[in-house]
Amino acid sequence: MVNVEAEAPSTRAKDAIPVAEEVPPFAFVLVKLASRCNINCTYCYWFRDAEVYNKPAVLTVEAEDAFCQRLEQHIEEFELDHFVLIFHGGEPLLFPKHRFVELQEKLLDIEDRTGCEISRGVCTNAILIDGEWADILKSYNVTVSVSLDGPPDIHDKYRVDFKGRGTHADTLRGIEFLRAEGIEPGLISVCNPHTDPEQILSYVVEKLGIKEFDILPPDATHSDNPPQISDYFIKLFDVWYDKYAAQGVRIRTLDAMIQGLVGNFSVSDTVGLGPIETVTLMTDGSLEPLDVLRIVGDGSTKTNSSVLNNALQDVQNDPRWREAFEASMELCETCQKCEFLDSCGGGHVAHRWSPERRFDNPSVYCDSWKSIFSHIWKRISPTLIVEYETDAASSPTMPNA
Repeated sequence: MVNVEAEAPSTRAKDAIPVAEEVPPFAFVLVKLASRCNINCTYCYWFRDAEVYNKPAVLTVEAEDAFCQRLEQHIEEFELDHFVLIFHGGEPLLFPKHRFVELQEKLLDIEDRTGCEISRGVCTNAILIDGEWADILKSYNVTVSVSLDGPPDIHDKYRVDFKGRGTHADTLRGIEFLRAEGIEPGLISVCNPHTDPEQILSYVVEKLGIKEFDILPPDATHSDNPPQISDYFIKLFDVWYDKYAAQGVRIRTLDAMIQGLVGNFSVSDTVGLGPIETVTLMTDGSLEPLDVLRIVGDGSTKTNSSVLNNALQDVQNDPRWREAFEASMELCETCQKCEFLDSCGGGHVAHRWSPERRFDNPSVYCDSWKSIFSHIWKRISPTLIVEYETDAASSPTMPNA
């Protein structure tokens, strides 16, 4: 039951787009442990920027030490009680095991000295996970998200090694090592609009037994002219809503869309109105904006900020980081007039890019998102229940979303 008013999606944010002011203290950093990968996914955004190849293959010891020092200073300066680190790549588990352990020990020491809880996660293709890696991840309470696009015939079409061979079996083996240690990984899939989402749902839920995961649109800009995703996501929603929702299955992107449509805040980079405040630590210690923006092309995320010379919060003043931050909130005129502004928020900031107007565009998937949101609203709006709360004087108040 959702406590909302069952009427057309709100457009209240048209007159209340957030204005970019001082950036709140960062509480999340995407840590690139490796700038290379052990496989060769054909749709990967990361290597569309050749600047990646100018970075050290793994996080340097100098950059690691400087980052830990800057992190502790940042936590103390802003009196933070919680911080999130996501280890990423390339493929982050190309980082040597002994160095990963040493890094976790440094982070534990920072927690002890500051009293700040540092939550840690890793996004991996799982191919390098063995018993030792699984034990390390469990020992340091590192949550795991695995990239898997579905059953072998779908996954192996794009997620291939450098000889063009599919990687599905290797990824499943890594998942088995995790489960042997009691780790239940999350799952991240990139949709192929030409495939059947029901096949993905059936495989992930019934074959793998995973009930919480995400399915994302392919990363693309207006220069790419990608196929539209409306048919895929509409069917994904229908199959999930009619069959799997009652089983407790949760798909993060669908959750975000529903939350936005009923007037709640949606937490997702893919959709939802709000700032993108991601800071990316590169393997040489440089600090950059959201890593997916590399899809724009060579040098697209390069800044002059580095933990070797700057405090973490300093990157908020870098022009390139600032442009990405402000672009996530300052939406184009088309978006501001859209009935789905609150719930869509312009879509992923990287998907708005064009060489002519930079980020001042609707999403390359704009038409698809409109169709998807309209379909979801038509299906859920008849089921919404409104509950009004009253104060002591029995005066009606606005409903709680």
